[in-house]
Amino acid sequence: MKEYHLKRAVVSDPVHCIKPGRAPIQLLVIALLCSGLLLGCAQNRKVTYPDNYVYLGQHQITSEMALLSDYMRQIDEILYDDSTISSEQQAQIAKILLLIDASTGSLGAGSVETNHLIIDEHIDQFKSDVNVALRNARSDPPNYFPLGKLAGSCDACHQYR
Repeated sequence: MKEYHLKRAVVSDPVHCIKPGRAPIQLLVIALLCSGLLLGCAQNRKVTYPDNYVYLGQHQITSEMALLSDYMRQIDEILYDDSTISSEQQAQIAKILLLIDASTGSLGAGSVETNHLIIDEHIDQFKSDVNVALRNARSDPPNYFPLGKLAGSCDACHQYR
């Protein structure tokens, strides 16, 4: 009986199961199965998530929030420098507000749903506040009061952090 088990072990050795002529075909079949599995997962995502779903990675959120914070700091520096704001400074504030508006768009404003529920809940109001601040900053004479509300919008979401 021991002899039979030894012969069986040698015959079932994986090296002997793959014949030299069939190795490329077997590897091709394995590659096709793996690629089919990956494509199937991509198709599965289309069925399980809505079309307007965007995944926000933690790095993307952190970098965008840091960028927004830097923009707000730049506006504060302009407003605190002088008691009177020149037309150049007014244009600079408007330019920064346009950058803030573009940055909020990358965080999923509008009908886009993301994996970050707090952002989904507040981003549209923040974008509205940015547009009001931009409209008032461009007016003649400019009104910078909505910029304070914009900073308050940041504080409202980040009060627990």
